Amino acid sequence: MKYLFDKVNSFHLLDLKNPTHPSIFVEEEAYDILILALPVRNEKQTVASHAFVFDKKSYYYFDKESGEFVNLETMQKVYEFLNEKTNQTMKMVSHIHEGIDEMEEKLYDNAYSSHFMHYWLENKKDLSRISRILTLGDEVLGSFIERYLKEEDFLAIHFRDIHEHLSRTNRSALLAIDKLNNLYNFYTSRNNEKMNKTIYLLTMFSGIFLPLHLIVGYFGMNTQGLPFDGIPYATSLVSIVMASCAFGMTLVILLMKRRF
Repeated sequence: MKYLFDKVNSFHLLDLKNPTHPSIFVEEEAYDILILALPVRNEKQTVASHAFVFDKKSYYYFDKESGEFVNLETMQKVYEFLNEKTNQTMKMVSHIHEGIDEMEEKLYDNAYSSHFMHYWLENKKDLSRISRILTLGDEVLGSFIERYLKEEDFLAIHFRDIHEHLSRTNRSALLAIDKLNNLYNFYTSRNNEKMNKTIYLLTMFSGIFLPLHLIVGYFGMNTQGLPFDGIPYATSLVSIVMASCAFGMTLVILLMKRRF
C-alpha cells in the first residue's frame, strides 16, 4: 500500500492520521476520502475517527495505530466495519438512556441525593457532544451514499441502513437531552418549593418571636419607672404577657394562612 502515501495529498494524509478528525467526505480525481467520526466510551466519552480511501482499484482503511493502509478489497467489508462501529454507538446511547431513566425514577421517588447535578452535567455534556458528532456524521454519510449510488458494487440498502441508524441515534440523543432538561426543571422546582417552605417557617417563627424580643428589650432598659417595678412577682407577670403575645401571634398567623 506504499503507493497510496505518494498518491494521497499530504494535507489529506494529515487528516487521515488525525485520531479525532471530524467527519468529512472529499472527492478528488484520483481518489475519494471518507472520514466518519463516531462517539465511543472507554474510561470517558471520546471520539474515534475512522478513515477510508477509495480509488479505482480497491477500498482502503487507514489504521491509525500502525499508520498503514489496510486493503478491505470489497464494499461489503467497508459496510461491515462501519456497521459494527455504528452498533457500538447505538448501544452507548441506549446505555445513557437507561441511566437517565434510572435517575428519573429515583428523582420522582425523592431517593436521589446531592449527586444529581454532577450526574446531570456529565450526561448533558456527553449527549451534546454525541449529537454534534452524529449530526455531522449523518450529513457526511449522506453525501457519500449519494456519490456512490451509481457504482455497481455499492450496497445502497446496507449503507442507507447505517445512515438511518445514525439519524435515529442522533434523534435519541436529542430526546435524552430534552428529558434531562425536564428533569432539571423538576429538580429545581422541587428545591425551590423546599426553600419556600423553609423561608415560610422562618417567617412564622420571626412573627412569633419578634414581639417577644420587643418586650424583652423594653423591660431590659436600665431606667426607672418601668411597669411592674417593685412588684415581687413582676417576672411572672411579664412572662404571662410574653406567652400571651406569642399565643396571639400564632393565632393571627394561622388565621391568615387559612384566609389566603
